[in-house]
Amino acid sequence: MISYSVHDLADEIFGNEFEYDSGYAQFYFISGWLQNNVGQLNTKIFTEFEVVSGNFSPTGDFKQEERAIYKQMYLYEFYTKKTRQVLRGVDSSVDFVTLREGDTMITKVNKNELSKTYRGLARDAKEELDNLIDSYKIFQAAPLQVAGYDGNPTGS
Repeated sequence: MISYSVHDLADEIFGNEFEYDSGYAQFYFISGWLQNNVGQLNTKIFTEFEVVSGNFSPTGDFKQEERAIYKQMYLYEFYTKKTRQVLRGVDSSVDFVTLREGDTMITKVNKNELSKTYRGLARDAKEELDNLIDSYKIFQAAPLQVAGYDGNPTGS
């Protein structure tokens, strides 16, 4: 049985999604979020996971499907938070987009456009998250009732 740890999942997200760029995301923020938000995963996919000594428990039930959903949940939250951070700066400052003087040109990032980009990334992450959750629920669903010949193992 494979033991899945918060550290391993955080490292997977940090490496695969952010290419270990600590200027863009911090490993300890990722692992902290994963450690503290397992309840959201439980609510979305009707499970009872918890983190015990840094490992997801019950370990045997926390598999690749749950990892993918939890990873996507983190990405959605990350991009949503980035959108809010950018928008906080839009209200408090006056931005120029381009300044030109002679042959010199200075271009600054338009915070409004940057926030739209993050919002688009968050929307994409949410759509993928919803698809993963729907697929997971369908795959995990068991019939509530079986009737007729389907319910009788002898077929009579």
